[in-house]
Amino acid sequence: MKTAMTDAPPPMLRRKTQPVVAFAALTQASLVRIDTSLQHLLHRDEAEDLHQLRVAVRHARAVLWALGRALPRLEREHWKRELRTLAHATSAVRDWDVFLAETVVPARKKEPEDPVLASVADTAAKQRNTARAAMLAALVSYRDGQLPVVQRDLAHLGHLAEKVAAQGKTRRRDRLGPFARQRVRRGRKRLRALKQAAHGGDPGAVHEQRIAGKRLRYTIEALAPVLPSRFTKRLHRKLVRQQSRLGGFVDAMVARRLMRECLGVPELPDDVPPPPPGAS
Repeated sequence: MKTAMTDAPPPMLRRKTQPVVAFAALTQASLVRIDTSLQHLLHRDEAEDLHQLRVAVRHARAVLWALGRALPRLEREHWKRELRTLAHATSAVRDWDVFLAETVVPARKKEPEDPVLASVADTAAKQRNTARAAMLAALVSYRDGQLPVVQRDLAHLGHLAEKVAAQGKTRRRDRLGPFARQRVRRGRKRLRALKQAAHGGDPGAVHEQRIAGKRLRYTIEALAPVLPSRFTKRLHRKLVRQQSRLGGFVDAMVARRLMRECLGVPELPDDVPPPPPGAS
């Protein structure tokens, strides 16, 4: 059962807003969610808290992909590194949680006396707890060190952007409405190419398609107030269905990899490797 999060009110977006201003407002909202999830994770061990943190990070990364081109290059690269750090810190625990909940627990219910499954369950639980300890150490370090810094940087960026906007008219092509539509069209084009590449079922290609679909979905959710309904309704529904289908495929491949890890069996060529740093 999903738990509700206490979020700041969503920022007001208008078609004439500068993309940089929108980036600052949307990312600040994501940082509030990230901070809330961090507090929960440090005081209790519930998979939903980790899920909420990962969703908040995905939203922030989607906003960066959509609006980052309006930022100075160094600023854009800085935010990529920050959000990649958070995403990478949580990936191993998430994989073990899903493996335990969707593979190990159902298998043990069917064969409760099986000694191999009992050993797999023990190994997976230990690996998961080790991964969680490493994750918490990384998140505490981030919360106490980098998070206050990026919050200050973001507030300064938003202030400067609003000041520049107040000094003169913004060109139409630099307004959020046209900018957002162009980025969604680009995302759709990229997703079509990845879908074609994944047609044969290659796990790596399917994983890339899934990531691109998530990114486009969260971009649409973040920029919905300034996007046409063909994006916010029809395309969004399609992306949600696609994400669910691809998620099951990728999770099954990850389960195979983790099962082999628990049993000490070498990986096969078609196993999904651990995601590279920054994958979500």
